[in-house]
Amino acid sequence: MRLRKELGQHIVTSKALLNRIANYAELSEDDVVLEVGCGTGRLTRVLLDRCKVIGIEKDRRLVDLLKKKFSFEIEIGKFEIIHGDALKVEFPEFNKFVSNIPFQISSPLTFKLFKYKFDLAVVMYQREFAERLVKEDSRLGVISKAYCKAEILEFVKPTVFKPKPKVEAAVVKIIPEPLIEVEDLKLFEEFVTFAFSMRRKKMRKIVEEWNKKKSKKIEIDDEISEKRPEEVGAKKFAEIVS
Repeated sequence: MRLRKELGQHIVTSKALLNRIANYAELSEDDVVLEVGCGTGRLTRVLLDRCKVIGIEKDRRLVDLLKKKFSFEIEIGKFEIIHGDALKVEFPEFNKFVSNIPFQISSPLTFKLFKYKFDLAVVMYQREFAERLVKEDSRLGVISKAYCKAEILEFVKPTVFKPKPKVEAAVVKIIPEPLIEVEDLKLFEEFVTFAFSMRRKKMRKIVEEWNKKKSKKIEIDDEISEKRPEEVGAKKFAEIVS
């Protein structure tokens, strides 16, 4: 308890919620789950009852705790723990990603996850981030459609965490099947990021600015030119850079 308070960990206290998260991931004994931010191992325990788990944990004290708590699972090869920053270390081989991730790394961690091959991910995000991920009115929402289908499975009240955060969370299912076809992912991501950095401007002005600065020129039709980035949608952004 003292360690949890020192580290400011938001621990899920509901066993029912942890079981639902594992159920959403449709786990079997052949699966290898990657869990980022194992904390004190409450979700880890539920996952280990169903399959092999590889955890990445940044805090040395928690790594030591997890090694003691799951010493048997480590000994038989069912659990591996990597001490490191999930944003910096190379991910090991896995086929499913199940995590209650630290909210502050949601964006960079999600974009990193997109670069790996996996079958399914079930992730607990801050509610606001989850809603942006599934919609198409933000950089995150637009770019993600080139990598996956994302669905909010349930919202989670702050009361199921200790200590209670100030915001709600959401459990999101991610299937790595693109919803749009993009010929040049690098150009697509660069242009979408550029556009949303000037989100108050209309697309006509944004494209003018882009064409002044970039060697790869972009053209848009009159219908798009009067819209702002959040009104364009992922499919149209893909068409613009094709």
